[in-house]
Amino acid sequence: VCKRHGAAVKSCSSTGCPNRVVQGGVCMRHGAKVKLCINEGCTKQAKKGGVCKRHGAAVKSCSSTGCPNRVVQGGVCMRHGAKVKLCINEGCTKQAKKGGVCKRHGA
Repeated sequence: VCKRHGAAVKSCSSTGCPNRVVQGGVCMRHGAKVKLCINEGCTKQAKKGGVCKRHGAAVKSCSSTGCPNRVVQGGVCMRHGAKVKLCINEGCTKQAKKGGVCKRHGA
């Protein structure tokens, strides 16, 4: 179950901290350990294969020929047919971000 449908989101166990738990009951600010990129001098969080996006973590590209955009759904970007939810406000054609509405309408 996702947050929208009632899943509990755990908060950091440190007193008064509203941040989400990352590891071991605490947020990053209060001691959760996260893997960093293995490239020397890089302080970014590792995403896949021990490296960050900048140093080669695989980011899927649109399968449409010659399109450099990132995949949104089904192997294609929004321009090439990925279905996305639109804002629920009448006449608005922007993508819904949170709670069914776009940023302009309160996401």
